Amino acid sequence: MRILPAAVLLVLASGCSRDRAAPAAARDGVPVAAATATAAASAVTAAAPPLPAEALAAAPTAASDRRSAKPGAPAKGEAFEAMAAAPAPFAAGAASVKAGEWDDNANFRDFRSFLASAPGNLQRDDLSGRHFLVVRDRSGRPMPGCKIAIRDEQQRTTSLVTTASGRAILFPRAEGLAGSKLVATTSCSGGSAERSFALDGERDGVVDLRLPGERGDLGMRTVDLAFVLDTTGSMSQEIEAVKATIQKVAGALAKEQVGVRVGLVEYKDRSDNLVTKTYPFATDLTAFARQVSGLGAGGGGDTPEDMNAGLHAAMTELAWSDRSIARLAFVIADAPPHLDYQDGPRYGDDTKRAAHRGIQLFTVAASGMDLTGQAVFRQMAQYTGGTELFVLRGGTSPSAQGGGDPVSSCGGTHTNYASGNLDDLVVQKVRRELRALEADPMRIAGLNEDENAKPCDQRVVFKD
Repeated sequence: MRILPAAVLLVLASGCSRDRAAPAAARDGVPVAAATATAAASAVTAAAPPLPAEALAAAPTAASDRRSAKPGAPAKGEAFEAMAAAPAPFAAGAASVKAGEWDDNANFRDFRSFLASAPGNLQRDDLSGRHFLVVRDRSGRPMPGCKIAIRDEQQRTTSLVTTASGRAILFPRAEGLAGSKLVATTSCSGGSAERSFALDGERDGVVDLRLPGERGDLGMRTVDLAFVLDTTGSMSQEIEAVKATIQKVAGALAKEQVGVRVGLVEYKDRSDNLVTKTYPFATDLTAFARQVSGLGAGGGGDTPEDMNAGLHAAMTELAWSDRSIARLAFVIADAPPHLDYQDGPRYGDDTKRAAHRGIQLFTVAASGMDLTGQAVFRQMAQYTGGTELFVLRGGTSPSAQGGGDPVSSCGGTHTNYASGNLDDLVVQKVRRELRALEADPMRIAGLNEDENAKPCDQRVVFKD
């Protein structure tokens, strides 16, 4: 397969026991609030356009063959367990799961073009009139966790909560607001601000809500970190990755004076012995890791799973804290959600519920995820200001899909993806949110022009 310059492809180390392929990933400048973010990966530039749908559709994978099994056939992972005798990736000395990443808000126009042709019964909200609502203190520092109320001229309202960057992203039409004039109001940390603003067709906008006082001491910085995990038969490696990640996150952040609350929701499908199970937020990560140590892969059957139920449980059953400076949920799966269930929760509704609480969804599409699942995951991440992570199985030679890490057109010193072990990427997200507290919230990637359309010296660039 020819490596397309627009595609960002990633390789899992050759110790993997399943050879599966997934769509290519593109990458942006990452949430721009953390201009000096640290992590384990290479430098990041703007996202490249996603691999064309026709190329993805034409690429058969072992996973797609596996997922075509009829109901009553062996569980999804069984056929693959016999394909190799390599150790699980988190056994001693084994390879780690790696993932690439992209941010569709930094390349919003590319994203909307992708959605227009994406297959499946997606929830297709009107994303026009995008506005970044920014709450700053008198000195211009971002204000996290501030609730913003937005109303239109007919007094219809919605509300959002700022992330650590001090920003929330408003899609007024998707939120049910009408007309061309809106008002945003916030009361936060003893101060308040209000701004009226007009929608200007398809152009992005920025609403600067400047509070009269200073931010003050934020005290103990606590992060809510949740995993929404598909635990059906093909997910054994990802489940082990999450178990290892919980323990490594605890160790990595222990010396940074960061309090971490971790929770988990596992989900399967309606034909299984459970659909969802919730593990409440806990601050003792070592004890929590023991609590979830018995998680294992099983069940499934048909290709889609009930991710909608898992996401809904995470939004409604986990006790998210309004005092946490960041609220991050990692949704990890290798199969799309059931979009044909008519009597259950809808992923789009719970995505909005997340945005209303300032919860960022970071979606992890494990290899074998089909194009519909990729589209759903990208929607969830984009709407909440998160990013899509992306795992590839196989591709261990230059001719294989995922067999190369193409260098950005901006030159040999940058690559247009971020990659790292799954635990590194999770810690990276937490650290970026912390750094966002001291960054310029008005420096916004993808504002009215995609990062990948800009000259290299004008892009929002992060060195990870």
